[in-house]
Amino acid sequence: MEWLVTIPQFLAGGLAIGAVYGLIGAGFSLIYNTSRVINFAQGQFVVYGGLATVSMIASGMTPFLALPLAVLGCVALGGILQMLLATARRGSDELTFIMVTIGVAIAWQGLAHQIWGVDYLTFSLYPEGAVRLLGASVSYGTLATLVVTLFVCLGLWFFLYRTLVGKAMRACANDPRVAQTVGIRPRRMVLGAYLASASLGGLAGILVTPSLMMSAEFGVLLGIKGFTAAIVGGLANPFGAIVGGVLLGLFEGLCVGVISSDLQDAYAFIALLVILLLRPQGLFSRVLPAGSR
Repeated sequence: MEWLVTIPQFLAGGLAIGAVYGLIGAGFSLIYNTSRVINFAQGQFVVYGGLATVSMIASGMTPFLALPLAVLGCVALGGILQMLLATARRGSDELTFIMVTIGVAIAWQGLAHQIWGVDYLTFSLYPEGAVRLLGASVSYGTLATLVVTLFVCLGLWFFLYRTLVGKAMRACANDPRVAQTVGIRPRRMVLGAYLASASLGGLAGILVTPSLMMSAEFGVLLGIKGFTAAIVGGLANPFGAIVGGVLLGLFEGLCVGVISSDLQDAYAFIALLVILLLRPQGLFSRVLPAGSR
């Protein structure tokens, strides 16, 4: 029964990576809400955010300058992706756009291989040490990740519910045609969603790289886990996606401690399958009546 003693530690280990999954999932949710597109290039924002920070710090740049520049670089990639999708022929459906995001993800992964290779890279950001909480040793890196995620949630709530742009984005998510009749430009709101989603992905990459390192090959896996977080919390609910990511991280940590660490990457797919079968709208979304959107 020794594993019972170690469970709190495994759960603590799952908190930080769960918060990262949540940030990625929130990016999926923002884009889906405004354009009904599932952006499978989201994981590449995470990779580029982490690896760009590694390169800039290795070149002698201070973290205070490297971190915001890395996020801005990911925002630029988000703008490029949205412009590529905007060039699609009129009449293209969501499936076409999804396939474009997959193609862009593959291209960006190949570019990342050329720039950084396939090595595992990292940089120092968090102070060493840990605190004891509920029988578990929680590192300062985990605490910092959770605090940043909390501030992101507060900032996202303020943006969506207390600013004109955020309210316009929510209006477009509810009904873009009605929003257009009152002077809101849905295309601008879609662009804003892609930029915000890219910034969340870049931030997630910055947070996770010092703890778990980063490789150019991680984009697909991190994207799928972020998508799973969005499904768990509700694809149309960015806050639910963040909570879903934390739950997914805790589930992974628990399964690693109780079952095996060899199947760590498979647990996310198991969670995705269970949610899709039992509650496809997610844990924090309600079922909408047919024709309500």
